[in-house]
Amino acid sequence: MEYLGTVPGKILSFVGCLMDVVTANPKDWEFDSFSLSIEGDKLCGRGTTDCLGHVALLTELMRRLAETKPKLKSTVVAVFIANEENSSISGVGVDALVKDGLVSKLRDGPLFWIDMADKQPCIGTGGMIPWKLHVTGKLFHSGLAHKAILIFSITVI
Repeated sequence: MEYLGTVPGKILSFVGCLMDVVTANPKDWEFDSFSLSIEGDKLCGRGTTDCLGHVALLTELMRRLAETKPKLKSTVVAVFIANEENSSISGVGVDALVKDGLVSKLRDGPLFWIDMADKQPCIGTGGMIPWKLHVTGKLFHSGLAHKAILIFSITVI
């Protein structure tokens, strides 16, 4: 989603708005997905928002920009990501955005990755200096951290 600025090529991007949530079909869960239970040192429960407050925040930002129409130098882009929770459906989500070249221009300005993690806001930045980090771990959802090897967390520490 874009709000056009007045200076061509000047861009400010917000990425990380995951539009899907962890499914809540009670038959697919080993515990009541809408209740909090304590099993030893683990808290179990899906919750009700799947940590999507940042999606509402950026949706409201883009809505307010559209309503008030301020003259900004930078184009403001918000990337809303679909299909983060379901890898069995291909051709949508970030892979499709990359394939269609829709994220290439985000390299031209600051990019803020906005997410919610561990009940705290998490803002990452990137854009001006491209870099790659190669790590090895076990792919898993952050909500089931006890089943994964969170190599990035280990690397940061």
